[in-house]
Amino acid sequence: MWAFLRIMLSATLTAIAVPFYLRWGADQAERQVDKMQKAVHFTPGAESPITPEVVAGAGGLAISHFAVGRLLGLRWWQAVLSLAAGASIGTGVFLYRMMAEE
Repeated sequence: MWAFLRIMLSATLTAIAVPFYLRWGADQAERQVDKMQKAVHFTPGAESPITPEVVAGAGGLAISHFAVGRLLGLRWWQAVLSLAAGASIGTGVFLYRMMAEE
């Protein structure tokens, strides 16, 4: 019973953080694409639209999730399960908000 509550708490924290990260990452990618288009006269350049900051942010989000899981005393498979659940729910919330804005 307590393990389930710890898993859900960890998943909830991740589900809260993921939409903010996805919004920030999308804004970073849009800025990078704009920068690439200006640099090469509206043709895609050799740079990646995903900046190193976005990749580092994803790593930080994953590491912080596992750190919280460690603090809550989750086993590795419980932390992975809560990461999958939290990321799925958070992505769903992000997509729902994106659809509502249109």
